[in-house]
Amino acid sequence: MPRITTLLLLSALMVLGGCSSLRFPGVYRIDIPQGNFVTEDMLSQLQPGMTPEQVRFALGAPTLIDPFTANVWYYPMTYRPGKGDKVSQKIAVYFEGGTYSRFEGQVIDDFKAKTSGRNDRELHQKAAARKEETD
Repeated sequence: MPRITTLLLLSALMVLGGCSSLRFPGVYRIDIPQGNFVTEDMLSQLQPGMTPEQVRFALGAPTLIDPFTANVWYYPMTYRPGKGDKVSQKIAVYFEGGTYSRFEGQVIDDFKAKTSGRNDRELHQKAAARKEETD
């Protein structure tokens, strides 16, 4: 008998554990931004020969500096909206001889459109339609 109850308990835990990936209707899910968002304007401020302090002023503090390759700063960013698809970017800034030399990576095109939830876009569309009706 104890073996059956243990089996039922384990089965129930496995079923409930699988529910975490389900999206129940009417449940509010928060937006989760992680990392540093770097814009095209921020990257355009970078000039070869800048000191690390100047780069830090333009881009902000790096998310990751690898202790084994201190001449590379990493700016990863992931934005997971409550409703919608995950968006991410990875920017790496390289230094040579103690000064900025180049960066690798690509910024997110039209960040606002990609991170706005479906409900936000629907509300904006409804508001624009109402405005056109009243005009």
